[in-house]
Amino acid sequence: MTVATELQWLGVAEAGRLLRARKIGVLELTEATLAWIERTEPFVHTYVALDAEGARAAARAAEGEFAAGVDRGPLHGIPYSVKDLVAVAGLPLRAGSRAVDGTVPVADAHVITRLREAGAICLGKVATHEFAWGMHSDPARNPWDGERLSGGSSGGSGSAVAAGQGAFSIGTDCGCSVRAPAALNGVCAIRPTHGRVSTDGVVPLSMTMDNVGPLARSAEDLALVLAAIAGDWADARGADDLAGTRIGVPRTYFFEAIQPGVAAAVDAAIDTLRELGAEIVDVELQRAEQAAPVDVAIVNSESAVLLEDLAAERGDDLGEDVRAQLALGQAIRARDYLRGQQLRTLIGDEFAQVFGDVDVILTPTVPAVAQRHNGTLFIDIEFPGGPTEDVGWTYCRYTFPHSVAGVPTVAIPCGFSEGLPVGMSLAAARFEEATALRVARAYQRATDHHLRRPTALVESLT
Repeated sequence: MTVATELQWLGVAEAGRLLRARKIGVLELTEATLAWIERTEPFVHTYVALDAEGARAAARAAEGEFAAGVDRGPLHGIPYSVKDLVAVAGLPLRAGSRAVDGTVPVADAHVITRLREAGAICLGKVATHEFAWGMHSDPARNPWDGERLSGGSSGGSGSAVAAGQGAFSIGTDCGCSVRAPAALNGVCAIRPTHGRVSTDGVVPLSMTMDNVGPLARSAEDLALVLAAIAGDWADARGADDLAGTRIGVPRTYFFEAIQPGVAAAVDAAIDTLRELGAEIVDVELQRAEQAAPVDVAIVNSESAVLLEDLAAERGDDLGEDVRAQLALGQAIRARDYLRGQQLRTLIGDEFAQVFGDVDVILTPTVPAVAQRHNGTLFIDIEFPGGPTEDVGWTYCRYTFPHSVAGVPTVAIPCGFSEGLPVGMSLAAARFEEATALRVARAYQRATDHHLRRPTALVESLT
């Protein structure tokens, strides 16, 4: 494949193979991606700071290294984007907020340093919800529709990867923020074990819950990016089939208040995994419903402290929803924060106990497909025979338990409902990312959901 208009759809692994076979060049790949970004930005609005000249300079340097026989590894020459909460030297850091005057860092975040060492090509910064609070990652839009949410708070990252605007993106995840955008945009993401990847140089929301994680087009690509940014992690690739793999499915809580089309897609994915040789086991996570209030007690409290000075000085410039979240955090008592931390330990213990019996826990990533913007911060979703919820709650409801437990979780596409992507999550025991990725890769060898391109975006250009 050397047609310039198609290079933007290459994943990390595939682009790397073509680069090493000298079938494409780094500058050719970078220029094709930049041209595609220019064409598609009016539809998805993902980039808040595009560094075209910086990307070209890095591409020329990488091309020179390849010519000299220098190979920095799987990410060498691969273009990517960065969520605008992560410091990139020389690019504005706004955190999606009017309250920040575009500080320009002089040093990279640790994760960016790792990617520079790996030879990856930074294209620029993509949209985030303000200080990582919420689901409306304005101005980014979902490429499957053009009018729907891209998710939060790494919505720009999810939309950019789905739209072909870089082979991968670096996002952050506290409660749901790489996994929900992955599900809504039809791409893949991993929230690593808490502490696996350094958050140094990342604007914090919660210092005890924040994680850095990549979004990409396949589980294989996630493994390659994670290996680069974690440093001490090695992906253990397993057999193509899943014989002997036990996959736990908790029906209580995780399949309640869910759109029927989402549930049907996840159930079909479970059937596929069974056909691949996995044993499907019913499991119970009785404390799962406690995770949401625990997350609120911890994250809102810590965020209120972290943003206290900014809120006092520039509170009028903060969004309505962010001000409300900080006010809630200020109202939480110290005893409730401590109780939250104690329950967090118990939730983690319950996950660990279940992982004594199964290799992976499978759940829907989010209970509903991407919703349309309605011109307000609050968008209600009605569930058949169930509650009416705001999207900010809906899209985190199934991800909170994994976040609170601190376990690695891979989110991958598993089908469609109403013509929009549906995602499932595969969680493994702490520091067992390789296990979840192995199952995800086996599923993707048997399916093509992750290979589908966003129809609305493609049709808008024809």
